[in-house]
Amino acid sequence: MKRIFTSKIKFLIMLNILLLACSGFIFSNSNFDKDDEIKSLHIITESVLPASFAETQPNIIQDSANSLYAFFEKMMMIRDIKNIEKPVVRIVHIGDSHVRSHEFTPALHCRLTEMFGNAATGFINGYKSNGIAKESGLSGIICHCIGINGATSKNFLNDKYIDEIHELNPDLIIISLGTNEGLGRYDSPHHYGMMENLFSLLKESCPNASILYTTPPGAFKTTYSRARRRKNRKIISVTENKNTKNVAATIAQFATDHNAACWDLFNIVGGEQYACQNWLNGSYYQKDKLHFVIDGYALQGNLLYEALITGYNEYVLKNND
Repeated sequence: MKRIFTSKIKFLIMLNILLLACSGFIFSNSNFDKDDEIKSLHIITESVLPASFAETQPNIIQDSANSLYAFFEKMMMIRDIKNIEKPVVRIVHIGDSHVRSHEFTPALHCRLTEMFGNAATGFINGYKSNGIAKESGLSGIICHCIGINGATSKNFLNDKYIDEIHELNPDLIIISLGTNEGLGRYDSPHHYGMMENLFSLLKESCPNASILYTTPPGAFKTTYSRARRRKNRKIISVTENKNTKNVAATIAQFATDHNAACWDLFNIVGGEQYACQNWLNGSYYQKDKLHFVIDGYALQGNLLYEALITGYNEYVLKNND
C-alpha cells in the first residue's frame, strides 16, 4: 500500500513538472510570436538630416494630444500580417508654392509606399499635373497635394478647395503654409484667426481626418528698387526673413491650442540662427532664396517621412506591450 502511495506521489510530481514545462514553452513561444509581430510592424529608419546642418533639433512631431493615433492605427493595419482586409490610407497635403512644386509631396509618397504599399496608379507628374493621384484599387498609401502659389490660409477658405479635400476622403491632412504670411509685415493675431477659420472648415468637412501642421523651412527676403517696369527693378538687399521665427511659433501654438500635431521644420533644421544658412550652405535654395531646388524639396519630404515613422513606431510599441 505504501509503495502504491509513493508511486502516485511521484507520478503527480512528474505530471506537475511536465505541465509547468509545457506552460513555460507555450508562454515563451507566445512571447516569441509577440516579439515577431512587433518586429514586422516596426520600421527601421536612419536620420536624413545632413551632417553639415548646425544646431538641429530632434526630427519629431509634437503631438501631446495623440491626435495622429487614428492615422497610425490605419497604417499599422496595412502591415499587420493577421489583418486580411488591408485598408487604403489617404493623405492630402495642402500648402503654398512649396507644395505646388509637386516635389515635396511625391518624395514623401515614395518613401511611405516603400513600406506600406502604393494605392496610387503612377506618380504625380511634375508641376503641370493637378497634384491629385488616381487610386489603383489596391491597399496602401496614396498622397495628394493641393498647392497654390503665394497662398496663405485665407486662400483655402473657399468652398472649391474644401469640397475637393472632402471628396478625397483623407485620413491625414498636412497643412504647409506660413512662408507668405511672413513675407510682409507680420500680424500674428490675424494669422492665428485665418488658421482658426481654415481649421474649423476642415474639421467640419473631414471630421475623421487627423491634421498635421508644418512650419515654414526658412527663407530670405529680397528688397527691390522702385521702378515702373518689373524688369527694370534692381535688387537692393537680400536678408534672412526674421518673421519666420514668429510664424513658426504661431503655428506651433495654434496646433497645441487645438489638439493638433505640429512638425516644426524651421526649428528642426536650425531655427532662427541657422535654418536659412544651413539650406544656403547645402545649395538647396533656388536663386531667389525663397523656393527650393528638387533636392531641397526631396530632403523636406524625406525628413517628414522620418518624423512620421518615428511617431508611428512609438504608437506600435505603445499599443503592442
